[in-house]
Amino acid sequence: MRLGFRWRAVTGVLVVGIAVTGCTTSTTADPTSGATSSGPGASVVDTSPVTASSATVPTPTPTVIDPPTSAAPTPPSLDIDAQDLADRAAGEAQWVRFWEVYNAIVRTPAAERTVRLDAVSVDPIRADVLEAARTFESQGLDYYGSVIQHPYWISPIDGQSIAVMRDCQDQSGYGSLYVESGEKRSVGVARNSLQAGFVRGDDGIWRVQNFNHLENVPC
Repeated sequence: MRLGFRWRAVTGVLVVGIAVTGCTTSTTADPTSGATSSGPGASVVDTSPVTASSATVPTPTPTVIDPPTSAAPTPPSLDIDAQDLADRAAGEAQWVRFWEVYNAIVRTPAAERTVRLDAVSVDPIRADVLEAARTFESQGLDYYGSVIQHPYWISPIDGQSIAVMRDCQDQSGYGSLYVESGEKRSVGVARNSLQAGFVRGDDGIWRVQNFNHLENVPC
């Protein structure tokens, strides 16, 4: 699935990996994992590999809700399964939007970056992306290309306001480059195993809180 959108909830303020993977860091400045590089090493928030509690990736579950075949005067409330599907679809949509904002952040005027990120993310990833944008801009770097999403869920959201999703992301057409010369600095891999943490705001919108590379979860 190209840029498609596709979590077991944990308690407390979510930092990806609490009770799921035991990891708490986010990778931002150059999110390509296992990338090749023609220039200096990528600047990252945490270069330590992330491990997951399970090395077996379950089959992705669908997140499309079939439209009703007939109209009803008063639509019934969604049952728990349908609600979970709707929450997953909303989370996946925000995951796609987050990467669109992320990939363009260096080219986004500095005065507009926070507003753009506020729509799709919260701290700590929001602050990390802003810092990465300042670093890249000062070094004459930018992101190029785009990623292809292959999201899947390992546990239901169960109506919670926090959720965890995984993505076997294709980053083979994505990386960083030197703006002046156009020379590619890094190239991503075709199968980058990621885990993303989301929180649902008071406005009902899911936002990315952080994401990690899962070194021992093949995809």
